Amino acid sequence: MNKKLYNLAIIGGDNDLPMHAYNTAKKKFKNFVYINISRQNKQLLKKYKNVYHFKIHELERCIDLLNKNNISNICFLGSINRPDLSLLKIDNVLKKYINDLVASSKVGDGNILNVIINIFAKEGFISKSFIDIFPNEYLLDSEFNKITNKNKSDIEKGVSILNSISKYDNAQSCVVSDGYVLAIEAVEGTDKMISRIGPIKKKISRDLVEGCLIKIPKKKQNLNIDLPTVGVKTLDMMHKNKLNVIALRKDFTIVVGKKNFYRSLKKYNISLSFIN
Repeated sequence: MNKKLYNLAIIGGDNDLPMHAYNTAKKKFKNFVYINISRQNKQLLKKYKNVYHFKIHELERCIDLLNKNNISNICFLGSINRPDLSLLKIDNVLKKYINDLVASSKVGDGNILNVIINIFAKEGFISKSFIDIFPNEYLLDSEFNKITNKNKSDIEKGVSILNSISKYDNAQSCVVSDGYVLAIEAVEGTDKMISRIGPIKKKISRDLVEGCLIKIPKKKQNLNIDLPTVGVKTLDMMHKNKLNVIALRKDFTIVVGKKNFYRSLKKYNISLSFIN
C-alpha cells in the first residue's frame, strides 16, 4: 500500500465486493469509514463498525461526513442502479451539479460515474482505483487449464464485439460458443446473462459443455470505478449453463474470493485465459 495513503472511505453499492473490501480495508487503514448506498447490503452491514447508510443523492451529507472524519481518499465499489433524477431531493451540493448529472444520464452509466468522480474531485477528494489500493488480494494470479484454438477464435470474436459496442457505454461481457454469439450483456448484469445460456443452447441443439464467457472493461471506461468483477457465483452459473472457458483482462478484473475462485475452476474443469 502507498505509504502516503493514510485514510480511505469505501462508497459501496450492491454485490459482495464492497463487503469483502470492508474486511480488508479496516485492517489497513486506521482512518477508515464505509458509506453504504445499497439497500440489499444494509441489513448485512448492521453489525459492522464505522458504517454509514446514505441514499445515493445525499451528496451534502456524504461530503460532510468525509470532512468530519478527515477522509481525503475515496473508493467506489459495487454496482449502482441509475437514479431517477426527477425524484432526487436537491441538497446544497447536488444543486451545483444537477445540470451535469442530467446531461450525463442521456449518454450512459459510464458518463454518470465520471461526473460523480468529478464532483468529488471538485469538492477536494481523490478517487482511488480499487486495484491500486488492494493490488494483491483481488487480482488473479495465473491462467488455469489450456484452451483450444477454437476457444481462442471465440474469445477474439467476443473481444471484437465488445470493443465495437463499447461506444454505446453498455456491455462488459458476452458469450461465444463455436462461433455462435449466444448472449451479450445488457442492463441485467453478467450472472443473469449467463442464466439465459442453457435454454438458448437447447433451442439451437448445442446442449454441450462448451462456450467462452468474455468479460473486459469498456473502451474509455474510467478504471478507477466500475471494473469488471467475477467470483465463485460466476463460475457456478457457468457450470450450470455448460460453459467451460472464462476470458478476462488480468490486471483490470477484480476477483471476489480468489482462493475459492481457483478451487471452483478446478472443481468445474473451467479454463481461465487472460486477454492481452
